[in-house]
Amino acid sequence: MKKYKDFDKIENVKWARFVIIVPTEEDRQELMEAFEHIHYSDIDTDNVAVNQLAHQYLDDSVAERTYNNIIVDNDLYNPLQYRVENKIKK
Repeated sequence: MKKYKDFDKIENVKWARFVIIVPTEEDRQELMEAFEHIHYSDIDTDNVAVNQLAHQYLDDSVAERTYNNIIVDNDLYNPLQYRVENKIKK
């Protein structure tokens, strides 16, 4: 796993690329609360991906000019969830 100390400048950090898709705003808020709990837990914040995930509670409602990767889109969520469920059944 990549660590911040592996990079000489923050501009050179190779961020994990991800999007979390949920069907409802309620699900988004639930995840944001969970990520906030993780953020304030005893985690290794030098780990880039761990730190990125822990900050998914941030958005404009928490701090100005912040956003997270949690997207509410029921139409996109449903076919993806169907694919996940079918992989589990195999």
